[in-house]
Amino acid sequence: MKAENADFYDTLSERLDPRSGKAVQSAENDGEYWKNVLDIRWKGDIHFTVTKALFRRGLAVYCVMRDGQLLSPQYYAAKPDDTLLRAMQHIIDDIENGKYNNKKTLKEKIRKLVSERGLVSYMNNTKWREFLGALREKAPDNCLQYKTVFEDEAPAEYRDIFSDEELEHMELSQIEWLKIKSTLTEHEHMGALLPPKVRTHDKKEELLQIMREYNIPYEYGEDEQAFIVYGYK
Repeated sequence: MKAENADFYDTLSERLDPRSGKAVQSAENDGEYWKNVLDIRWKGDIHFTVTKALFRRGLAVYCVMRDGQLLSPQYYAAKPDDTLLRAMQHIIDDIENGKYNNKKTLKEKIRKLVSERGLVSYMNNTKWREFLGALREKAPDNCLQYKTVFEDEAPAEYRDIFSDEELEHMELSQIEWLKIKSTLTEHEHMGALLPPKVRTHDKKEELLQIMREYNIPYEYGEDEQAFIVYGYK
């Protein structure tokens, strides 16, 4: 894998013109599954990065970033052929010509929207990660719903935490609020001719312990029987 990464970097460094950017060979892994290969850097903290997969031979991803956040879509590639090199050079030239200077990352869009709405922050990414991790570990059956600062209306349904794949990978600083049901309802099938047996479990104290342990600010709605944690208010 080291030789393959070196060969990939050598091809890119020989065939791509970084213009005024500074091209460096990265030695860092991006988590367990990706290897950073190339990083071309410009003033203003704009980067053109190429990352190779450690789990699949020949797979690479390239994109434009600032402050560790995407400024462009992520593009996927298999090998550095002429078509791929032309596409990469086109993006590099766009960076050089200022196309990405005024583009905003997701975090910058969130900060702008929060400022325009006059919202006050109650949570941060670290607290969200700790809290959601505790819910997955200690209260995985509880149902939740959440609204982001980009949404005009609240979602219609509650979902269990493991069925929401977006929540697992999203930028958590966009969560405006998150609700957690304090009761869990189970329906036991009793047969084709009988109604299901309904059991309700009170999870209020269990959830309170988690929020106290991680110092999570919350409110409780008696009518909805749900805790609400505000990211912003």
